[in-house]
Formats: sequence, C-alpha cells, structure tokens
Amino acid sequence: MAISLRGLTKVYGTGAGAVKALDDITLEIPDGAIFGIIGQSGAGKSTLIRCVNLLERPSAGTVKVGEVDFTSLSGEALRQARKKVGMIFQSFNLLSRRTVFGNVALPLELAGWPKEDIRCRVAELLALVGLEGRRNHYPSQLSGGQKQRVGIARALANNPEVLLSDEATSALDPGTTRSILALLRDINEKLGLTILLITHEMQVVKEICHGVAVLEKGRIVEQGPVFDIFADPKERATRDMLGQDLDAELPESFAGLDFSREPLPGSDLVLRLRFFGDIAAEPVMCDLIRRFDLDVNILTAHIDHLRNMPYGTLVIGLSGEERQRQAALKALRALDLRVEVVGYVAKALRRAM
Repeated sequence: MAISLRGLTKVYGTGAGAVKALDDITLEIPDGAIFGIIGQSGAGKSTLIRCVNLLERPSAGTVKVGEVDFTSLSGEALRQARKKVGMIFQSFNLLSRRTVFGNVALPLELAGWPKEDIRCRVAELLALVGLEGRRNHYPSQLSGGQKQRVGIARALANNPEVLLSDEATSALDPGTTRSILALLRDINEKLGLTILLITHEMQVVKEICHGVAVLEKGRIVEQGPVFDIFADPKERATRDMLGQDLDAELPESFAGLDFSREPLPGSDLVLRLRFFGDIAAEPVMCDLIRRFDLDVNILTAHIDHLRNMPYGTLVIGLSGEERQRQAALKALRALDLRVEVVGYVAKALRRAM
C-alpha cells in the first residue's frame, strides 16, 4: 500500500507553551517501497511515524494508507484499519512472561483467531524470521537480534500491507543490524510490503532504502531517491547527516586555495566525479589517459555501496593541453557520471601549501 501524508502537523500544548513537533509534512511513499526518514534527535521522526497509524492524532493534515484516510476514522473503524499496519520498536516491547510463540500469537488471540489457525500462522512467521527453534524460549533467553526478530514476526501476524519501523536497529550491534536489515529487505521482496522506517543511522538508509526524506525541526528539508540525496544533497542538514558518507573531500593541501575558473599556466584542472552502479566497473581513468594524452592524478577517492550497488566520488586533476582537457571533460559528461568542475589550480601553488 502507498502512504500519503498531506499537510501533516502536530502541536503539543497550547498558547505560548505550544510546541510544533511536525510542521506541514507532505510526503508520498510508493506501494512496495522501503522509505527512510532520517534526522537528528528531536527532529520529529518518532512523532511522524506514530501519526501514520494514529497512535498520535495529528493536529492538522491527512494520513492515507492505500485508499483509507486514517485521520477520518475513530473507534472500531480505526482499530480495523490499523490491522493493515504493523509496527516494530527499538525496545522490542515483548511480554517477558510470554514465550516467543506467545508473543507472536498475541495479536492473533486479540483478533479472535481459532487456536489451530494461530498455531499454523505463528509457525509460518517464526520460519520467516529464522526462529523455528526458539518458539518456547522467553525474551530473557534471547539475544537482542532474536528479540527484534520476534518483534518483526509479531508485527506481521495480521498480514499487514505496511510495516513501520521505529529505530528498530538502534539498540543492536553492527553485525546484528546488518542481519535485521537483510531480513527486512527479504520481507519487502517476498511479501511486497511497504516499509517506512525512521533512523539516525546512515548505514540503514544505504543498505535497504529506495527513497529517503530528511527531517529537521519538524519539517522535511529534502527528499528523493537515496542515490540522488547522497550524490547531490542540497541542504546543510542533509550534508550534516551524511557526514563522511557524503563525499570525497579535497586533500588538505588544497585548503585555502582559490580555484580559478580560467586556465592558469602550468595548472591542474580539478574535477569531482560522482558515480553509481555499473560505471564503477569501467576503466574511465585509463580511457582518459589513452584517448586524450593527459596526465590524470587521483587526488582522493571515496567508494561505498547503496543497496549493494557501488557508489562513490573521485577527485582528480587533469594536466595537459587545455584543448585535450576540455575534450576529456566533454567525454566524461557524456558518461553516466555527475561531473563538477572545481576549478584550475597552479601546481606550484599547491606544492607550496
């Protein structure tokens, strides 16, 4: 199911003490997508995700899940609509006196399922999350990752079409986080669920998200496909969130230099190249040297992966005749690359720094 938020606003308190936790949020999350909401602590992430299933009722705006306007519902109608929305939590929220089986069975019991149907459904869910051998264990006997798998199985009990994840990996170590993200990706692919997750961890976004929105002080400051946001962030808040994941920065030897827009005698033309996907495997630098008789100096580089696809940035300096450098620049722009001209810098100046 798609999720549509229109003018979503949440205000706590009244008068001079009122706090606007969400401010006119408008967001479209496609059916079947894994979509991330990132932001610093206090940005409004948890409030937003709780407004999606109306655990928090918005002060203004609408929340549509599929064709159902949740904000128009209350009472029994809202309770029935919520069955299509599962939720997993950072703190797991398991009942300590219930076994793994009992925790996963709870929403089915509350929904009035027959015992035999519950038994079959829970067995199916425990197989899905890899806990077949833990059905009789209690939460105190489980690792953090196993507890979260129980939480995921419980959230899937009523066959939801949307799964909400509230910082579900924040309490886990990196290795366990990767296994939980792989499970969520597998669930998304097998069941076709739309997954909306909030996080402050960029690794989560890089590993599984198709799209992302950046939240700051209750407002969305930037949103789009994950690669577009990583490759070309527009807002300072986004760049702050991305940190070292964002880019390959210029070497320290360039600090304080003024780059010229026009060629300088004996200069390097400095370019920043951003790439994604198959182009990462192409011998682009070798091709430049061979075709254009240039010296290509890789000044710095950053390579990582988004959803198992390579992405990264190269900062290079081109030395040679200006005509050949411009021909090389044109050739680069014809490729599946994002090319930024940093400018010209004299080699003598750079060496003197």
